[in-house]
Amino acid sequence: MPQIDKELCTGCNDCIVTCPTDALELVSGTAVLTNPAACNYCAECETICPVEAIALPYQIVLGSDL
Repeated sequence: MPQIDKELCTGCNDCIVTCPTDALELVSGTAVLTNPAACNYCAECETICPVEAIALPYQIVLGSDL
């Protein structure tokens, strides 16, 4: 899930406009992941953020039935 640094976020709205799944909203002047189930990990929000307030940590999943 995208992690948004509220201290860095300027509320520019770029990530919200760019999100193809509408997973983000502006709440009290800060981007917030309001619909995490909709997030498809495309990283568009992280890429477009002009102040690098969004980090999308990658998750490594190990499975025994590969």
